[in-house]
Amino acid sequence: MPEVFIFAYTNLKTHIMKKIYTIISLLLIVFSAAASQITIAVSNSQFTPSVVTAACGDTIIWAWASGNHTTTSTSVPGCATSWNANINSTNLTYSITIPCAGTYSYECTPHGFTGTITVPPCTNGIASIDNSFSSSVSPNPFSSKFTIEFSNADMISLYNVVGEKIKSIALQHGQTKAEINTTDLKEGIYFYCILREGIIMETRKVVKN
Repeated sequence: MPEVFIFAYTNLKTHIMKKIYTIISLLLIVFSAAASQITIAVSNSQFTPSVVTAACGDTIIWAWASGNHTTTSTSVPGCATSWNANINSTNLTYSITIPCAGTYSYECTPHGFTGTITVPPCTNGIASIDNSFSSSVSPNPFSSKFTIEFSNADMISLYNVVGEKIKSIALQHGQTKAEINTTDLKEGIYFYCILREGIIMETRKVVKN
């Protein structure tokens, strides 16, 4: 009996693991199909192409062509991370994955030539995060609630870090302040969107401690 039990258990475990691996593989295939790779050549005088349009989830690859250079971010959206990498005969490539919408500007530090990556609003529900905010939020980071002050808006939506909508708050005409209760939320990063007539006017990152 023990041997039969062990054999059955082993077969069941193997079957479950195969299903898990299959699901993971399918998810990777779907993600790969949705995302693209964009290669930018780095030569003695320029990035080629120097201006590109990408989508959220795309991979940007800088590839060495000649000389000694860097790809160094000079301006990125608030939800993205700055970078600084050498591109030369030793470091042939460098890549980033685009996390969110916005404008990414960068340069070759030794030579001063520049490039730009423009990313339109993502399809996961989170729009571009603009550094020139027209709304204000306090406190940030927050614990159980935070307050947003704004103008000319009719809706506020709150999203988690993977783009799932957590809650929406309908605003009254002329309302300029809203308190968001977050006692039901876990600690982490969230995004709120300010909407007017169904159009996202602004997105900002907030953090719950």
